[in-house]
Amino acid sequence: MLPHHDSVLQECMLRLASTADYGVACDLGAEEAARRLILRLSEVLEGSVPDWFRDERGFSAAVMKRIVDSIDQRPHAHFTLEEFSSFVGLSPSHFARKFRNTAGLSIGRFVNRRRLAAAMVRLRDDSRPLTYVALDLGFSSQSHFTRLFSTLTGMTPARYRKEFGRTVR
Repeated sequence: MLPHHDSVLQECMLRLASTADYGVACDLGAEEAARRLILRLSEVLEGSVPDWFRDERGFSAAVMKRIVDSIDQRPHAHFTLEEFSSFVGLSPSHFARKFRNTAGLSIGRFVNRRRLAAAMVRLRDDSRPLTYVALDLGFSSQSHFTRLFSTLTGMTPARYRKEFGRTVR
């Protein structure tokens, strides 16, 4: 017997139902909702966990795109491992393992690399102070930003801006 007030089941069912009108799952969230629904039903009905749940391979390109888009749309956000894992319906530890298998980096290092890539664009195109760039992209301070930027690129953000920034005439 299924519980009537199970929030995970309700959320998954609503997300899947919202894509049914199109005949195809046009919302990438539908794939994750289906996975979460299957896992929750297995748990509620005391069944065995599907083989794909134990899969140690990486994420599909579509799932990685969703994760990267989430990071890029809000580079200043401080996502938790739990938030990322809820995107795909996995436990935090399983998400972290699959993410590392896919990207070759931990999720934290990956987020910092995406932030630094965004910083490089801003440093070329924007003349605002480095503190503004650092804080706007979610770094805890300008010194933290400078340390990470220098480690990755071999030069400070100020030097990078000087060498590669556009000159305003």
